[in-house]
This record gives sequence, C-alpha cells and structure tokens, in this order.
Amino acid sequence: MKRNYVKIGVDEAGRWPWFWPVVAAALAFNPNSPVPEGLFSSLKDSKALSPKVREGIFHQLVALASSENPSVFFGVGTCDNFLIDEIGIKKANREAMRRALEEIVRKLPGELEINAVVIDGNDGYQFQETVGREAVSVVRGDAKIPEISGASIIAKTFRDKLVDAYAPLYPHLGLETHKGYGVKKHADALCDPSKVTWAHRKSYAPVQAALSRKPKLLLHVCCGPDATVPIMDLKDQYDLLCFWYDPNIQPKDEYDRRLEAFKKVCEIEGVPFIEGDYDVAEFLSEIRGLEHTPEKGEKCSKCYDMRLRKTAELAESLGIRRFSSTLNNSPHKDLSKMFSLGEKNALERNLEFLKIAFRKNGGFDRSVQYTKKHGIYRQNYCGCVFSETFPKPGAEIPEGEWRG
Repeated sequence: MKRNYVKIGVDEAGRWPWFWPVVAAALAFNPNSPVPEGLFSSLKDSKALSPKVREGIFHQLVALASSENPSVFFGVGTCDNFLIDEIGIKKANREAMRRALEEIVRKLPGELEINAVVIDGNDGYQFQETVGREAVSVVRGDAKIPEISGASIIAKTFRDKLVDAYAPLYPHLGLETHKGYGVKKHADALCDPSKVTWAHRKSYAPVQAALSRKPKLLLHVCCGPDATVPIMDLKDQYDLLCFWYDPNIQPKDEYDRRLEAFKKVCEIEGVPFIEGDYDVAEFLSEIRGLEHTPEKGEKCSKCYDMRLRKTAELAESLGIRRFSSTLNNSPHKDLSKMFSLGEKNALERNLEFLKIAFRKNGGFDRSVQYTKKHGIYRQNYCGCVFSETFPKPGAEIPEGEWRG
C-alpha cells in the first residue's frame, strides 16, 4: 500500500567560514522505495563523521536519488559571498535553504504530500511560500533526525568540494585543510590586503581587518641619506621593514659609520630593520673579473643585482610579497637598470618589485635637507674600493661632496 507523506529535513554548511558560499540542502526519503539496510544508522551530524566516511555516505545518497525509482530526494541551494556581504549571513542562510527547498519540491512526485519540514538550529525560519506549511526548528537536529542528518552530509560535502576546487588557485590560504573557516592558518595567511581574494566575505570582521591592514614591504637600504625619503614616503602606506645589506662598502670603519647613520634614520622615523651580513668576500666573488670596469658599468650592475637578490630572498623567506630599494634614490645610479634588476629578481620568486623613482619630485633635495636637520652623516664616495671616487692615499675629498 502506497504511503503519501514525506518529511523534509534541512541543514546548511558554511555559515561561519570567511570564504565563499553558504550551502544548504533539503532531503526526504521516499516512503514507497526502501533504502538499503544500515543507511539510517550511518546518518549522523556531518561534523561527527570523518571526511572519508562522510563522502562515502554522500555518494550513496546521490546514487539513491539518481536511480529510476529514487528512494531519496534532495535539493541544494547556495548563496555566494557577494550576497552574504549584501544581506548578511542569517538572511543568506535562509535564502540558501529556500533555494534547496524549491529544488526538492520540484523533484517530489505529485502523489507525495509534505507533512513536515524540520530545520536544524533555532533560527525559526519559515518557508510557507515554498512548502505550504510551517517548518519546525530543531536544535541539534542533525544528530537526531535522519532527514536532517542526510541534508547535513549533502551540504557539507558539496561545499567542501566547491572550496577544494579553488584551493590550488590560492595555495597561501591552505583552503584544502580548513575549507575557509577562521583557523589560525587562515588568519595568518591574510597578512595584508593583497592576500584577500574575490571569494572572501568582506563583511566579516577578520577579513575587514585584513583589508584595512597595511601591506608589508621590505626596503633594501644602501645608506642613511638615501633611506630618508623612501622611509618617510612609504611608512604610512606600508608596514615597512628595512634591510641593511651592503658588503660592498669599504673600509670597515666607513661601513660602520654608514650603518650608524641608517640606524639613526630608523630611530627617528620609528621603523624596524634587519641588519644583513658584512660579507666582503661574497661581493668580491660577484664582481670578479670586472674590478676595473667603469663606474655604472657591469661591475656596478653585479653589485646592484647581488643586493637586490638578497633582498628578494629575505622577502620570500619572511612571506613579504613586495620589496624595493633606496638605490632608486641616488642620482648616481642608473634607474632603468635598477628597475630591470629589481623586476628580474621579483619575477624569479613570484614577488613584486616597487619601481619608485624616489629621487624625483625633489626627493634628493629633501634627503639633503633631512640629513642637515638631523645631523645624518653623508658619505663622499660610492662605497667599494674600485669606485672612481674612492679616496686615494693622500687625497682629500670634502665630506658630503659626493652625497651618494
């Protein structure tokens, strides 16, 4: 004898994640087509099942719904992050459920009448316009009512598969492990606005915080005077970290003097820094065979490249996506060459090199004024013993004349 009544269970997945859609499912069992033995006992709250077990039940439910005489009916509804941001998660959650119910109603044979709609939770959602009767909210219904348990498994597995499909596009987020929930790994990944994707829920407070956070920037510094304008111009826009790396500077007492000048600028401007190694041997190895080539020639290019490469390597190791260099400030440097070398080192590590001509718009004159005001040492030669302006024995170059 045919029975004509069905109960529909409804549940959602993805209410709390920061990423992409909320997914709802509605599920009913066909009273006139028995389900396999043991299925009901396996239906539990989807969160209480291992991913492997949950996916196995998901495929079983899909197969039962796809047979010629289905013993399961289900519908799925989704609302993406854009709608969530527009109307809020509670309303978006209800809309996803409404869409799921609308789909399952279309699938039910005409002779079957809905005699109950049960929804997990305590939101009190109603869908009379879709199912023609009042719904009942059941707290922890996904652990008590098979129809809700089945809907929970469908919604959770379906959403996980959607998120997993996008995980390879955003490896920095680790989506395959947390499915967009607000775990520490996800929070750490949103270290600056550039890490927030189109699929993040921008109305959620942690995502808003990431969007308002300054992006990180690693700034290679070649000397105190050239650091002044870049630091002043960048620190308000970026979470700035300076990197002192100049093993080309000789002799050691000159290196120390320039390092102290740089540290004084950092102290005045309140920015942190990392001090690189004073590895003169590495510099000499880089320029071997080019020692007596002209200023701004191949020797200098090798020196620039070495320092920019070290900066890019440090940025990559620290998880900082952008870097630049105060080498761009000195009028004695070939700016197009600097930009080309910076971009090359950035592309090799999937980073971004900021091609900013700090010396333009009065940048160099501003640095001169700054060093005079604060008593910052200005060197009078480029740095290495092979530079054309390196002080020769007995020669006197007035302090600050070169100003590189």
